[in-house]
Amino acid sequence: MITLTPLLALFTFAAGLSDCQVLQREKNGTASAIVSGKSDGEGRLYCRIDNGRWTEIAAIRPGDWKAKLPAISTGGPYAIDLRADSTSGARLAEKGFREVFVGDLWILAGQSNMVGRAKIDPAHQTDPLVRMLALNGVWQLATHPLHEQVTPPGATRPGTGPGLDFAREMVRKFKVPIGLLPCAKGGTSMEQWSPALAAQGPASLYGNLLGQVRLAGGRVTGVLWYQGENDTGTEPSAVYKTKFQAFVARLRADLNRPDLPFIYAQLARYVNSPEKFYLQWNIVQEAQRVSESEIPNVRMVATVDLEMGDLIHLSRGSQDRLGRRFALAAQGKTGPRLAEARWDSPNELRLRLTGVNGELKTAGGRVFGFEAVTPNDQRKIFFFQVSVDPANGEVVLLANRDGVVRDVPEAIDLWYGRGHDPICNLTDSEDLALPVFGPWRLTPRPPAPPRTPAPSRKR
Repeated sequence: MITLTPLLALFTFAAGLSDCQVLQREKNGTASAIVSGKSDGEGRLYCRIDNGRWTEIAAIRPGDWKAKLPAISTGGPYAIDLRADSTSGARLAEKGFREVFVGDLWILAGQSNMVGRAKIDPAHQTDPLVRMLALNGVWQLATHPLHEQVTPPGATRPGTGPGLDFAREMVRKFKVPIGLLPCAKGGTSMEQWSPALAAQGPASLYGNLLGQVRLAGGRVTGVLWYQGENDTGTEPSAVYKTKFQAFVARLRADLNRPDLPFIYAQLARYVNSPEKFYLQWNIVQEAQRVSESEIPNVRMVATVDLEMGDLIHLSRGSQDRLGRRFALAAQGKTGPRLAEARWDSPNELRLRLTGVNGELKTAGGRVFGFEAVTPNDQRKIFFFQVSVDPANGEVVLLANRDGVVRDVPEAIDLWYGRGHDPICNLTDSEDLALPVFGPWRLTPRPPAPPRTPAPSRKR
């Protein structure tokens, strides 16, 4: 509890405003903080902003009190002063708050790749318009590590995640202050994030998330989410899509925002032999991809092309790129998505992509990542060349040069990013990547034209 400087009576300020805080703006671009406290007598509460005129905002009665501050516009920093006078005009208490902003609040949740395991040195640039509600409940300038937490023996200390570069990019684009609410924790599953555990309060991940939102004022602009590695075992992967979609729905209901923007990362790579939790890596990736079209107002960010910093965590440079990709998604940009796969001939498969910003690009010139697989999961050496048609941006997969496709079953599935550690390199001009997909069942291949017998030579 924060106590205003007492002069004549007990008068305390309990909650609602802090130094360095970012207040969530309304649709009209303003915010009005609600402050509360206790008093043992009657009086009047006044407020002034940036040394302006004092304005009476509430009559104080003995006991608990609550008051709504005057609306302030998007921007900042603001200086906000409160004072309480008795009914006779004597000063009871006063309190000042500095560097208060109005802008957008974003939840950062999930597991270790949201926490960030990449190195911090050299230090990132900070931005005075980017603040964070630290895990100790204190607002401060946002700087890595955003998520401070005790790690088990042998674990990498939390470091660089995507949150700071996301916020800096949003500020660069819109000049609107950003407040970050870090809530992620490494090594956690959808079961541990279950909303059913909310009654445990801060002892549960979901309860802690809701508590951080309440502490920040109860409203946010959206959610950034990166999670799924701990659900790649046989049993959890089978129900991942159901649990993930239920999580989004429940969070929107609990925050009273049925349209709350929810932006999430598809799993990147796992550079190791698949075992234990990691057998069903592609199943979770496909559940994430499909969910984008099944849940309204969500957007997925692809990561399969990014470099790793260790076996399972993104590198420093990749986390910075991911932060910028999150920002582009928050601005409404999708990135490449497979919309159609069609045969133009027995030897040419064409892929039509939507959501491409500018043109498709490939690191190194060649296109990597596509595979033909049978329904019983047998890879087929089928396509010998993959390229991008500069005329229409379609991806072209070519089969045998001699005009005949041999030893290919009738049913064939197309994959992009199959396995745990694929090489994938297709992005667009905004550095948004094509996500992992598969199995994508191809339509039957058209029959090869009959061979024309060579004309006989007359002697």
